[in-house]
Amino acid sequence: MAESKRRYVRPNLGGSLRAQAETPRRQFLSTDVTVAEYAKIRQYCRARQISLSQFLADLVLKDADKPKAQRKNKVTLKLEIELTPQEHDKLEVLARLYQKESVSEFVRGILEPNLKVQRVHAPQETRLLRCYLSEEEHEKVTARIASTGMSTRNYAAMLALREIRKVAGRRNK
Repeated sequence: MAESKRRYVRPNLGGSLRAQAETPRRQFLSTDVTVAEYAKIRQYCRARQISLSQFLADLVLKDADKPKAQRKNKVTLKLEIELTPQEHDKLEVLARLYQKESVSEFVRGILEPNLKVQRVHAPQETRLLRCYLSEEEHEKVTARIASTGMSTRNYAAMLALREIRKVAGRRNK
């Protein structure tokens, strides 16, 4: 195979850079993403001319700066699930047999044990991404993540994918 003579262009070349920290950014935060998630995040960063590290670091720092009270508000999630009429009837019967008031309450009861698990994980092939932080930034971010009960390996990826969906949703409107 012949080597490519083209120079690799950094994704943040020409884009805005992060403000310089008071101390060097020697700490890092690692996150796991699937191959498909990596492609989405990389495409998002290239379109905005920012590096992956900068994108992830900005997200986790922005989240760490949010007051804790804001995170206590409840979120209403409305799911759309396509079922056949027979499957829907069976779901209603299951809700009644488990003495639940509604299908929503039944589904919540099924999900609740998984939501109460201390560390969330699932078997999947992942790729490692890192964002670099100063010592002060790292302490602030890890304290925030520890207060959520999630693993650091999943937290930054969740924030990144949430941001990408939010931007895509705004664009589609």
